[in-house]
Amino acid sequence: MIPVTWRRRARARSLVAAALIVSLAGCHRVLTPELHPAGEVPVPPETLPVLKAHMMSGELYVLDSWTVVENGRRLEGTGIHYSMDREQMGEGPVSIGVDEVALFETNQPDDVSSAGTVVMGIMTTVTGAAAVYCLANPKSCFGSCPTFYVEGVDAGRPAAEGFSSSFARALEARDVDALPVPEARARRFALTMRNEALETHAVRRVRLLATPRPAGGRVFAGIDGRFYPAVEVRRPRACRAEEGDCRAAVASRDGDERASPADPHDLATRETVVIELAPAEGRVGLVLAARQTLLTTYLFYQSMAYFGSRAGEYLATLERGGPALAARATGMARALGGIEVAVSEGGGEWRPVGIYDEAGPIATDVQVLPFEATGGPSLRVRLRLAKGHWRIDQVALARLGTPVTPQRLSPIGVERGLEPDPLAWARLEQDDRHLVTFPGDEYRLSFALPEAPHGLELFLETEGYYYEWMRDAWLADEDAEMASLVLFNPREALRRLAEPFKQREPGMERAFWASRFRR
Repeated sequence: MIPVTWRRRARARSLVAAALIVSLAGCHRVLTPELHPAGEVPVPPETLPVLKAHMMSGELYVLDSWTVVENGRRLEGTGIHYSMDREQMGEGPVSIGVDEVALFETNQPDDVSSAGTVVMGIMTTVTGAAAVYCLANPKSCFGSCPTFYVEGVDAGRPAAEGFSSSFARALEARDVDALPVPEARARRFALTMRNEALETHAVRRVRLLATPRPAGGRVFAGIDGRFYPAVEVRRPRACRAEEGDCRAAVASRDGDERASPADPHDLATRETVVIELAPAEGRVGLVLAARQTLLTTYLFYQSMAYFGSRAGEYLATLERGGPALAARATGMARALGGIEVAVSEGGGEWRPVGIYDEAGPIATDVQVLPFEATGGPSLRVRLRLAKGHWRIDQVALARLGTPVTPQRLSPIGVERGLEPDPLAWARLEQDDRHLVTFPGDEYRLSFALPEAPHGLELFLETEGYYYEWMRDAWLADEDAEMASLVLFNPREALRRLAEPFKQREPGMERAFWASRFRR
């Protein structure tokens, strides 16, 4: 039982913070959404025609009719005006400056687009074929913002996922992911970008980063943002974890991943994996290929459920507060943390070399953690991570060269439904605009590749943000006290959520992959 004084503080604090922890997505009743091109104002829906405008000031307008005027600079309509304390201030005609709005909230997945103005709905009730698997376990549905597939490489599995941590406009961020290359010397390259979750995506940018491979080597993205040519990539000699020998699971990137179950009492409980490698000297790097488990999916959805009918209010607060507020509010993500890497040479003390922390459970990403090796008689690597939080596919050691600058490539064409889509292409070319996508939307992006004698290494650069669609099943869990606990005492929240997560953990993977949304 949380004391009354804590409940009062929590209720006050809940108006200050809005980030809902880690990132991901979901499913359950499907309405057919529409995207309205620039200059076309959508007709309000026949049922429940409500648009909420959460203002930067904290005030709220609830409109029952609306239209965009002045080339997208103003929204006019009729409705009710509420104060920051949600006292009614007036009712009737309203005129709102779009640049004064923190967040628009609709009851259906419509967007209003006029002269670059995009109004994106975030509170949506959904149903459909993908929902079959979500009804039984609504906290394990597929999602994590845009998914990308490489032509010629395993069409059933995404090669990358974009900006997984950007679950609000205030958190819009750039993301870089390593891509498989089907043909080392191909001059054309194509990606398929899909919205396979019940989310609204706002994609600002999709680019390829291309750099020539060294003879017989690779290029890896470093956790420091630089790109390192690498040769002599060596497999581990041994790997030990709580379950015993783990070398086979981490020896190569083959989909055979090393993972562990979450702790039944505290989801932040740490475990240690120790890897032995051949001694080295000079500039080397630990190559790590990994992805998150569905623990983050569950925590994000459960947090949304705790906010319940007030999720729009919380997200609007986040938009007003910006990244600084989000940094204070993402406590569970920080408590879970990334994969902490330390090295020991010749039996000496452990010294930290960095943290691998790539969000998202869908696609494995490969990064390198550079460090200077002294050439001691032995080299050990220690990975420290939250139990049940990570799937590790590969650990290796590479000798690194001087960092290189990749060439940034824009799409030379964008198609939708096998037809060219110049509007979508233009949106991805203009950095001040977004391509807005809804569940089931799919685009094919083509690129022209430069010549490279030993082939290219390709990385996907994406930028944007997304909003989750609300679920009926989540509303039953609305709990202001737990929402405050998640935000202001995340370690206690992770302890309380351990038991309910463990009850769902065994079946989450199957439900997750079975619930991808496709038209």
